[in-house]
Amino acid sequence: MVGLGVLVVVAEAWPAPPRLDVALARLDGVPDPTARSSGVGGWLAVRLARLPVPRDDLALLGISVERFMLQRVAFLLFGLVLPTPLSLLSLVAGLPLPWTVPAGAGVVLGVLFALVPDYAARTQARERRREFRAALATYLDMVALERAAGAGPPQALQAPADVCSGWVFAQIKRVLEHARRAGEQPWRGLAALGERVGIPELTELADIAEDAGSEGTQVLSTLLAKAQSMRTAALTDARASANSRTSEMPVAIGVSVFGFLVLVCFPAVYRIMS
Repeated sequence: MVGLGVLVVVAEAWPAPPRLDVALARLDGVPDPTARSSGVGGWLAVRLARLPVPRDDLALLGISVERFMLQRVAFLLFGLVLPTPLSLLSLVAGLPLPWTVPAGAGVVLGVLFALVPDYAARTQARERRREFRAALATYLDMVALERAAGAGPPQALQAPADVCSGWVFAQIKRVLEHARRAGEQPWRGLAALGERVGIPELTELADIAEDAGSEGTQVLSTLLAKAQSMRTAALTDARASANSRTSEMPVAIGVSVFGFLVLVCFPAVYRIMS
């Protein structure tokens, strides 16, 4: 057993040669291809292919469909077995429940818990899209400055991604690098990225850059106007979110006050009732 343990540790610690398909997938910015064809997640993805999956949100978050399916099934099983300990506790306490109660509660909780990964993915993707659009507005301004300095469309798209940091610019840089190595036009990669992650503004930027070859410096005003409209839309969303949170504050305060009153009044009411 000791020898087997040492063998396992050495085998895991020793660097293995990288797989070519995994390296190419990492350069392309797509999930690991081995996860799509093997493992429990791949089996679930094939069997549950008809179920709705937020693919745009998962692509933006960098989560594979197989991993999402595993999360959904895990939450479903957790919801199904959650009433079992409570039923056992009631049995030990001398208050046995009919088998239909934990079974029905398990089905309901299983369905509700299975929706948790969807809700989490959509919520996180909504926040990420907000960050993406904010960074994209800055990227548009920098592309416009590069065009004003006389740079061509490919150079104007590549230069801001090289000097900026952050996960948004990292994705843009990876797409542009892949397009350069594949001998494709960079705006095609940006359009594909915009369609994959659900950012139509990025696809519009790709269309503007594609038209820049024929229209020359006339796209400067278009880029600046697009950046300004994106900032205005982001400011409007921020104000709407702030107003909604402000309107929700009385509800939270009312619930807190009600709980405090119940806590204070319960001993006196209990003493009167008893």
